[in-house]
Amino acid sequence: MKESIFSDCLEQKKLNRGRKPFWGKLAKKYGYKSGENLRWAFKNARKSMGILGKNQNLKHHNSPKIGIVDIETLPSIVYAWGLYDQNISIDQVISPTCVLSWAGKFLNESKMFSDVLVPKEAKNRNAKRITQSIWNFLNKCDAVVGHNFVRFDNKLINSAFLLYDLPPLKFKIIDTLSIARQNFKFVSNKLKYINQKLGIRNKIENDGFSLWRRCSDGDLNALQTMLEYNEGDIFSTEELFYRIRPYVRNFNVGLYNTIEDNQCPVCGSTNLKQEGFYYTSAGKWESVRCQDCKCISRRKNNLLNKDKRKSLLVNSK
Repeated sequence: MKESIFSDCLEQKKLNRGRKPFWGKLAKKYGYKSGENLRWAFKNARKSMGILGKNQNLKHHNSPKIGIVDIETLPSIVYAWGLYDQNISIDQVISPTCVLSWAGKFLNESKMFSDVLVPKEAKNRNAKRITQSIWNFLNKCDAVVGHNFVRFDNKLINSAFLLYDLPPLKFKIIDTLSIARQNFKFVSNKLKYINQKLGIRNKIENDGFSLWRRCSDGDLNALQTMLEYNEGDIFSTEELFYRIRPYVRNFNVGLYNTIEDNQCPVCGSTNLKQEGFYYTSAGKWESVRCQDCKCISRRKNNLLNKDKRKSLLVNSK
């Protein structure tokens, strides 16, 4: 990347602070294919100069392989007599839904992995090849981050594995949609809305259903556009994960390494600071705050002695 382009990108990034999209405008100015392509080039340039983002400055001690994953699917084709209040029987199904494309990257790494149906596969709804490629990626993951991954992506992926006789995989799922529903009250929990409210990277716009229809017809340009759209969702999901990471529960990075120092359970940092105490009906523990990702956790040593614990009463109702 030319120094003048890099300087312009850096200046716009400082001025906007995520409030206004500017990558697309700069991409047209400098002849890049898309705003995402320019942003990717800028990120690589920063990395080559040794300038790391705030999320990459953390020290990772043999951290687990955490993949950010998203899939797109082709819509089912069915016979129907109307548009509203239809009950579609299995005899009316012409072509069922199938995986159209997938994208994924490992947390704290820059390389993108992705795949999309070729025109002939799209017309025939043959997702065997890309099902194998997503299986190969997920097989390397200790945990997977995705938005609505539990109820949508994971079930469709497992269905494809079963259909094409691939063995099941075991990994921890960190669903950003579930975290949003459990901890926040946004007007909408869609990825696009939450990221817009937080002022972070958002989903790439597309042509709507017409894009999916052209993909179903095997349009090569539409398939390539779909893959770019799919890859854009990975960056959006990754940024949302970083913002809500302090709220992640039931996942502990420390289980995946041999470090014996106290570590933040969600980012692995050892830069911790005591912050008050945590009380339950069973005792009292030190609370600690991660100084990198700001997650709050507690130590495992109960501070109440045996006699004090015996003296505690429990409500009978």
